[in-house]
Amino acid sequence: MKLKYILGATALSFVLAGTAYPQQEQEKEKPQQQEEKPAEKPKTQQKQQQGEQKQEQKNEQKQEKQSARQQSEQPKQSEQSNRERQDQQKQLTRQQQDEQKQEQKQQQQVTKQQRTEGRDQHSDGGHGRIPEDRFRSSFGREHHFRVEHVDNRRFQYGGYWFTFNEGWPVGWVYADDFYIDFIDGQYYLIDLTHPGVQLLLVVE
Repeated sequence: MKLKYILGATALSFVLAGTAYPQQEQEKEKPQQQEEKPAEKPKTQQKQQQGEQKQEQKNEQKQEKQSARQQSEQPKQSEQSNRERQDQQKQLTRQQQDEQKQEQKQQQQVTKQQRTEGRDQHSDGGHGRIPEDRFRSSFGREHHFRVEHVDNRRFQYGGYWFTFNEGWPVGWVYADDFYIDFIDGQYYLIDLTHPGVQLLLVVE
C-alpha cells in the first residue's frame, strides 16, 4: 500500500512538473515579446519623422521654386509693361499724326473749295465770261489799251465792264499801257511798265 501511495505521488509530481514547465516557458517568452514590442515603436517614429522631414524638404523646395519663378517673372512682367507703354505711346502718336493729316486734308479741301468758289464768283457766279473768240480778238498781251475812266473801281473796255476789289496799285498811272490776261481761270489787269503786279478783275 505504501508503494502505491509513493508511486501515485511521484506520478502526480511528474504531471504537475510537466504542466508547470510549459507555463514557465510561456511566462519567459512573454517578457521577451513585451521587450521586443517597445523596440519596434521607435522604428515607426523614425519613419514618421523621416517622412515629415521629406515633406518639409519638398515644401521648402516648392517654395524656393515658386520664389525663383516669381523673381524670374518680375522682369518679364516689367518688360511686358514697358512694351505695352511703348505700344500705347506709338498708338497715341499715330492717332495724333492721323488727326493732323486729316486736319491738313480738310484745310486743303477748304482752301480748294474757296478757290473754286472765288473763281466761279469771278467768272460764272452772276458775272460774265468773255468767249474765247472775243477774248482773242480784243484781249490778251497783244491788245493794249489805256484805262480812261475809273468809277468806284470800275472801268469799261472792249464792250465789257470790269471791277476790281483790291486797291489801285502804287506806281500805276491811267495813261500807262495795259492789257487784260486770263490766268488760271481768272482775269487780271497788267501794266506793261510794271509787269510784276497783277490786279484781279471781275467781268460784269
